Amino acid sequence: MEKLPLRSFGTTEKYESSILSLVTNIKTNIMSEIIKLDEDVNLEVMTTFTKDLGLFQVKAMVYSCVTKVNTTLCLDYRTHEITGIELTFSINNKECKGNGFKELYKKLYGEDTFYTFCSELRSEFEDVYFKLTFYKLKNKL
Repeated sequence: MEKLPLRSFGTTEKYESSILSLVTNIKTNIMSEIIKLDEDVNLEVMTTFTKDLGLFQVKAMVYSCVTKVNTTLCLDYRTHEITGIELTFSINNKECKGNGFKELYKKLYGEDTFYTFCSELRSEFEDVYFKLTFYKLKNKL
């Protein structure tokens, strides 16, 4: 087997300079080919409301997600949805344990009333949230 002569770069400085130049050219070529195509923006929003119902108070934490999407149908389309509503109850402005208030409410108003009550409250807070929120839908599909 024939041995090929090693290519000589001369000094170590020339060799290091050649490699540095090659690396710089590769980095420049890679960076020049990166093109931004699109950007989606997602915002998580938590809004707190309170409502005084006389005998007790309700605090609602409304969790929502606002997403800005660029589509071919319309630019700058936003979706906006509520992902959850958490209710906490207070008596005389002192927060109650969830199960404690639930049991008290059932004893006062009947066994099957608590879930209906919470559902109506969530619906009410949802309506107020969309009425007052800064993040209005720009377009509807």
